[in-house]
Amino acid sequence: MSYASKLINARGQDCTINRTPTITTKASIKRSTKSANNLGNREALWEGLILRSANALSGEILTINNDKYLLQTISNDFASSEDEFFAVKTNAILIQKRYGETVDGNGNVIQAWNELETNIYGYGEIVTYTLRQYDMGLLPQTRYIFQVPKILGIVELDRIVYGTGDNNKYQVESIDDIALQGVVRIQLSKDMRPD
Repeated sequence: MSYASKLINARGQDCTINRTPTITTKASIKRSTKSANNLGNREALWEGLILRSANALSGEILTINNDKYLLQTISNDFASSEDEFFAVKTNAILIQKRYGETVDGNGNVIQAWNELETNIYGYGEIVTYTLRQYDMGLLPQTRYIFQVPKILGIVELDRIVYGTGDNNKYQVESIDDIALQGVVRIQLSKDMRPD
C-alpha cells in the first residue's frame, strides 16, 4: 500500500460512486485553485485524489457528505499511484424527455413527451453577457448551459425540465460531447413546443 493510499484511507472522506452496484470508497477533495479568479466557479470546481481501486470514471456522480460532484476527468497521478480527479459540484436536478409516438391497445397513435430519465444531477450556468464574451460558441437563443453525464444519451431537441412552475421546460439546442470523456455540455433554450 502506497503512502498516498494510507493517507487517503486514514484522513480521506467517505464517498459513494453512484453506479450499479454502488461503490463506497475514500477520497481527498479540495476546491480547485483554478477557480479563484471567477466568483461563479469558486463553489463549483473541485479536485482531489480517489483510491484507484474504486475505478472512478468520467461522467459518474460522486457523493460526499450529501454533496454530489460530477466527475469531469480522471487520470493516473504518478506521484501517488492513485487517481487524480477534477469535478464540478452539482447545482441542479433535471428531467430528460423525448417526443415520441406509441400505439395503444386499439391501434391509435399517441404522441407525447416521454420521460427518459429523472433525477439527473448536473452543473448549470445561466448564460450572461459576460459568459457570451468568453464563449463564442454560445447560440443566440441559449439561456442555460448544463454539464451532465454522457451516458444519458441526450440528443438535440430533447426536452429538459429544470426547476418548478410553468416556465421550466427547455429545448436542447447544442451538445458538446467531445471536450470531456464522460460528460456532455448542453445548451438549452426556452421550449415553446406544446405539451
